[in-house]
Amino acid sequence: MRTFTQTLAACAMMLTGACSNADVQPIFSNGADIPAAGPRNSATVVSVFSDYRCGHCRAFHAVLEDFRRDNPDVRIVYRDWPVLGAQSEQAARWAIASAMQGRHAAFHDALMTTPTEMSASDMSQAAKRAGLDTDRLHRDLDMCRGAISATLRDTDALARSYGLQGTPGIVIGKLVIPGAIDRAALDKAVAVAFNQSSNEIEMN
Repeated sequence: MRTFTQTLAACAMMLTGACSNADVQPIFSNGADIPAAGPRNSATVVSVFSDYRCGHCRAFHAVLEDFRRDNPDVRIVYRDWPVLGAQSEQAARWAIASAMQGRHAAFHDALMTTPTEMSASDMSQAAKRAGLDTDRLHRDLDMCRGAISATLRDTDALARSYGLQGTPGIVIGKLVIPGAIDRAALDKAVAVAFNQSSNEIEMN
């Protein structure tokens, strides 16, 4: 886990380097095809780009769950970015489809604690633990294949536009954080992003 000093240094690098020629904007989270938790009108949005087979993503998942419990007013956007191969992509597809049953949070948690091989059996067991209707899940995966593929392509393009090179990637307002951070760093990053947003509103 990075210290907050290291995190701010990374953010500064992203904002002044890779993102210097781009208009870095918050990621909006109202798309029905993007799994999210928390109020839609939240003043603070934390977007997380992750891969279910990524060890650092799994470590950050525990941090994020702890943060989410303590901050129900913050919106968390789950951007599935499968960068570790076909099994990662299959898990991402299942996760996006699980949101159609309103069970994404439970399934996301189950996948983050299932074996990293992500075999069909592993994912089926995770789906059962999350209370998913597996017959419906497979129907949704088939019927919405094109839409899910488009969501994954959009997320990949978005991650690359932020200069992210791997998972996890965290975007909070105009802060772009490459890599996992601990709870203290997350709390401070959210505060920094919120203050930036508040200052811009006051200036306008």
